[in-house]
Amino acid sequence: MNMKYFNKNNYKLLCLGLLTLAAPSCTKDFEGLNVNKGNISDADLAKDGAEAAFLLPIMMNNIVATGTGHQTQQNLQSESYANYLEAPSNFIGNVNPTTYVTRGIWANSYNVSTNNVMNNWLTMSKKGFDTKYPDLYAIALIMKAAAGQRLVDTFGPYPYTKYGNTAEPKFDSPAEAYDAIFVDLDNAVKALLAAELADKNADMARFAKWDRSSFKGEYTKWIKLANTIRLRMAMRISVVSATKGKAEAEKAVLAANGGVLDATSGSFTVSPSSGINPYFTYTNAWSDTRVSAAVITYLQGYGDGRLSVYALPATDPAVAGTYRGIRPGVDRPTKSIYENYSKYNVGETAFIKVVEVAESYFLRAEGILRGWNMGTGTAKEWYEAGIKTSFSATGAAGADAYLESTSKQLAYVDPKRPNNEYDSPALTQNVVKWDEAADFETKLEKIITQKWISIFPEGTEAWAEFRRTGYPKLYFIMASQNPKLPTGTYIKRLTYPTAVVSASKTAYDAAVTAHLGGRDDEDVKFFWMK
Repeated sequence: MNMKYFNKNNYKLLCLGLLTLAAPSCTKDFEGLNVNKGNISDADLAKDGAEAAFLLPIMMNNIVATGTGHQTQQNLQSESYANYLEAPSNFIGNVNPTTYVTRGIWANSYNVSTNNVMNNWLTMSKKGFDTKYPDLYAIALIMKAAAGQRLVDTFGPYPYTKYGNTAEPKFDSPAEAYDAIFVDLDNAVKALLAAELADKNADMARFAKWDRSSFKGEYTKWIKLANTIRLRMAMRISVVSATKGKAEAEKAVLAANGGVLDATSGSFTVSPSSGINPYFTYTNAWSDTRVSAAVITYLQGYGDGRLSVYALPATDPAVAGTYRGIRPGVDRPTKSIYENYSKYNVGETAFIKVVEVAESYFLRAEGILRGWNMGTGTAKEWYEAGIKTSFSATGAAGADAYLESTSKQLAYVDPKRPNNEYDSPALTQNVVKWDEAADFETKLEKIITQKWISIFPEGTEAWAEFRRTGYPKLYFIMASQNPKLPTGTYIKRLTYPTAVVSASKTAYDAAVTAHLGGRDDEDVKFFWMK
């Protein structure tokens, strides 16, 4: 990875809320608010809503970054915390977010979506596109909601409702931001349902050519995406705000509201901005990411047919021909130690997963566990349907046999470390097969573990679910460089980038005091956390 530093501009969070790019990044194709219109004429821009629609692809490519900026947005942070992918590289002398040091290092977890999703939504809002093009504005609201939810879940307080209103926008508490996101999703779904009712072909005329996702412009699928995000958020607050969570979840699954993602809609994935999947680049050209240990020990132990879809056998002579993952947050004195462990099996032009279709099935299974009305079906039926849907989506075989599996996660053995210091016994005795007589926690662990397997490698969501539920049971890191997070503990959040602190010092100080107990640190819990 070739590190690149952006010059710090003397910007504040002005009317556009534009952040400076003060932190190092691994991206060469960072896309900001300034969209190159090229030779698009005013007449072209007005035709079929193009003046609004041309802002949407950039938003789409930056909920989860689809260029190499993704590496410091989440690959070297949340994907490690979720035990999905791990770096063999020794970045910054092993003092970096994978070893729980986040302050002043990489800002893309905040900047990518703030600069490219929130800013473009703000442009549309200020131009009155909410009334001029309500359907296209609804698409923007869904992407704003998706990005906002990830930002809140990563940092805690965020200026979601006051974004762009002032040089010192007030940070919402996580609960306030969630409430506002629910409202945005309501408005988006209502607008798209109305658009579909008025003209079922409007989406193809006005949006399809701008849609870089697997949905190909179909509004009914975007409605399902909005409701799936609503269902996800409802589950996130299921303990801290059970009444609100139940109401939002039951609203999300209603057929009259368009329903949630299912096997017919598929997952929400987005084409890479440069044409090359960023994972492919830093898996192969840069050798900067490898599969994490838990993916191997769970899937191989369970006899999971998705293992060969997700990972390639190791080539290191010590483990050649076997699947072998890197335990997260380890000491990496040289890259060569782990460089030839299992690679992520990703295609060069593969779309980037943002929301996995199977997630909605597992959310409904959990909802039933909690006594919510998720429509017809039992928790077991939704759980098993989620597994089958994931197997089908990945092209893996053997789902029916897998549902009856009583095999268990494997122990982890790392022959590259002296004295077996990184070895670990199995973390759980839970199995795949559903047991109706099991207690709530055993069933919840099954559901979240299978959700974790299915949404790989979407680390931001998986990390959030781990912090909410404690599942699946994951490896703690072995070389923490953060005294507030000693061995045996897990990171809770990222600290704010330096540019945010300096640009909005008054608002930042107020948010930290009011909503983070006075500490902008990685061990601080907020809102929905276990």
